[in-house]
Amino acid sequence: MAAETVSLPLGFDVPEGWTPLAPAEAGAPGVVFVAVHREAGAGFTPNITLGVRQRPDPAPLSDIAEEAVERLGRTMALVEVAGRHELGAADAPGLTQVLRLRTGEGQELVQTQVHLTVPGPDGPVDRVVLELVFTAAPEAARRLTPDFRQFVASVRLRRKNPAGEGEPW
Repeated sequence: MAAETVSLPLGFDVPEGWTPLAPAEAGAPGVVFVAVHREAGAGFTPNITLGVRQRPDPAPLSDIAEEAVERLGRTMALVEVAGRHELGAADAPGLTQVLRLRTGEGQELVQTQVHLTVPGPDGPVDRVVLELVFTAAPEAARRLTPDFRQFVASVRLRRKNPAGEGEPW
């Protein structure tokens, strides 16, 4: 099922050492935030992306996660699911998966994906799915995973204040 890009008033904290880039630099539809880490070890720049998509279907998050694996499989020489775990509550489920990747040039990468749902007013067929992704070489992933966890924990819906202004990132 194709997902539609949607706008959602999100707030989050960018971990120290990460530099935000223009989302267009990610080159992926639905990506609304990109940050890179100044540590470019092993020839790969660690990055965090945040995608927002409307899902007008009741597909379970396990299917949505599998779609993400299939998308990566079109551009990577190898995509292997190292682990997948459900999280969250029944009304706002989530899923995390860790992937081992190999590029066409033979570079090994680790990607952690967190898929979170924001329920819509019409239930499971009117929801938004957030896709938070962290990609790095294995050694950098070990060092920077706490930063990604901090980023994920900080993601929230922004509320407008009485003057109609939202929170900064």
